[in-house]
Amino acid sequence: MTEKTFGTRKVTIYPAKGDRVPVVYSSDYEESGQGVLRCCRELGAPDFHLVTVSNLSWDEDLSPWPHEPVVDRNDHFTGGADAYLQFLLEEVMPFAERALEEQVSARILAGYSMAGLFSAYAPFCTDAFDAFVSASGSVWYPGFRDYFVQHDFRKKPKAMYFSLGDKETRTRNPYLRTTDAVFLELLEECRRRGISAIYEKNPGNHFVDGDLRIAKGIRWVLEELPAEME
Repeated sequence: MTEKTFGTRKVTIYPAKGDRVPVVYSSDYEESGQGVLRCCRELGAPDFHLVTVSNLSWDEDLSPWPHEPVVDRNDHFTGGADAYLQFLLEEVMPFAERALEEQVSARILAGYSMAGLFSAYAPFCTDAFDAFVSASGSVWYPGFRDYFVQHDFRKKPKAMYFSLGDKETRTRNPYLRTTDAVFLELLEECRRRGISAIYEKNPGNHFVDGDLRIAKGIRWVLEELPAEME
């Protein structure tokens, strides 16, 4: 395991033992690499390198554009996703892949909650990744559904994984209540564009089994990647 701090952000690298395996980049609310890897092993996922980025300014770094509070009055959606993506591409990725000292076969971007929203937004802004995991992603974010269906990907993803807890939309919040419907539309749009995609329901609300939900998405996209990328 290798760690490096960039300002307040911490990057942690968990290398796999195999040669030419994919690398998963995960944006974390709290660093959770060991938990995700444990769940991946229990699920029988293929080998991969894991790079986590934690200690983020959660609302600021991961929101695609500014918006007033939605969930509670302390929301601070400043629209910093483009700047955070630039940091990921220009600082995290070169550092991580130098540390791994080998060519990776594919890159996957994964995230939970607001980081899951970021994972669903990033393919419109960069061609650096081959597959995406949005586990319990905040796709309720105002304007995101329309953005997704109206814009072109920089590069057609090889696979996109969406998931949600089956109790997450049981809320009075009018935005959060739309999450299931939005995910269904994103799934339909991916399939319309010829992308391998799945939308999976998990038991529980938004605050349970985060590591497991991420791991399920990682396993699925790894198994969907074309053989020539393995």
